[in-house]
Amino acid sequence: MSTSPTGEHHNGAAAGEPLEDKMHQIRELLFGETKRENDARLAALEARVREFEQSMHRRLEALQASIDTLAREVGNERKRSLEQLASSIGELGDKVRRISAD
Repeated sequence: MSTSPTGEHHNGAAAGEPLEDKMHQIRELLFGETKRENDARLAALEARVREFEQSMHRRLEALQASIDTLAREVGNERKRSLEQLASSIGELGDKVRRISAD
């Protein structure tokens, strides 16, 4: 065991530098680079996921706008068709009445 300048024995670590700090330094030496690389990859993936979510949100909004437009167009076309059908039925009724009157 080593003796610190103050004369304390501390499991081979200097006084003021606990074993925890030594373990942290060892972990940093062994795994620090890999952890930083993984953190960078994870951050890049998270950014890509956010971009994908935003892109999907924009696409869904555009799709919803297209659906709304088509629904209005179909509704208007249906209304015009019903009006034409009603007009045609009215004309047919007029013709039937004229034929009946003769």
